[in-house]
Amino acid sequence: MLRTRVVTALVALPLLAVAIIHEYHPVFAGVVVGASAAAAYEFFQMALPAHGGARRVGVALAILVAVGMAAQRSEFWGPAIACTVVIGLLFTLFDAEGMAPAVTRAGFLVLGVLYAGFLLAHLVLLKRESSGPSWVFFTIVCAMASDTGGYFTGRFFGRTPLVPHVSPKKTVEGAVGALGSAVLGAAVFRFFFFRRLGMVEACLLGGAVSVLAQLGDLTESMFKRAFGAKDSGWIIPGHGGILDRVDSLVFPAVFVYYYTLLAYG
Repeated sequence: MLRTRVVTALVALPLLAVAIIHEYHPVFAGVVVGASAAAAYEFFQMALPAHGGARRVGVALAILVAVGMAAQRSEFWGPAIACTVVIGLLFTLFDAEGMAPAVTRAGFLVLGVLYAGFLLAHLVLLKRESSGPSWVFFTIVCAMASDTGGYFTGRFFGRTPLVPHVSPKKTVEGAVGALGSAVLGAAVFRFFFFRRLGMVEACLLGGAVSVLAQLGDLTESMFKRAFGAKDSGWIIPGHGGILDRVDSLVFPAVFVYYYTLLAYG
């Protein structure tokens, strides 16, 4: 399993790097929108397994939101979010299975569209900012360092459960290792590639990304436990589904984007 994960990463990461570096924004936007579409499909497969119509509507709306966000066209993503709420409520009115479960499914529809379509698309907005590719790389490096450091620290030193009712294998020791690894990754990346940041600022941001990445990972674990799924999907060999890979990027992407607006906008 570990070998498969490494091989997949060696193939996927260079392609992702090319998309980030490429000056033609639609290249990276296409990658993110594609990831949003796959993430939405996986989410609704877990959340609404017996409601094909709602799944298809949810995926379509998530794609429209992601495209609108990537193009920075509020006239696309704004109405799409509004339609998500309205359609979810209309499904509830005409659902014969009972009002309580119908309202729950409407909530799943809104949650899936916002999570997969709206939040993840902030990566595209981040790339469009000044020094955007560097910010995207910084976010990904910190999140990956957090994931990797947390995995190995937890595997070899993990003893104390972190949130056992959500993810029994996550440990406090792993969380601390993830935080330290992200800070180290941020410092190294800043030293070699991103001198625009001060070292203290880079380390603090790396720590914040790690905390958010871990919360995102726990959130996706919560989804899987709530919906009774082991993995969100199978599309990436050795890694599960798209949701299993982007869960640690969703929250950091939003945070880093708005941080850049406030601090450097």
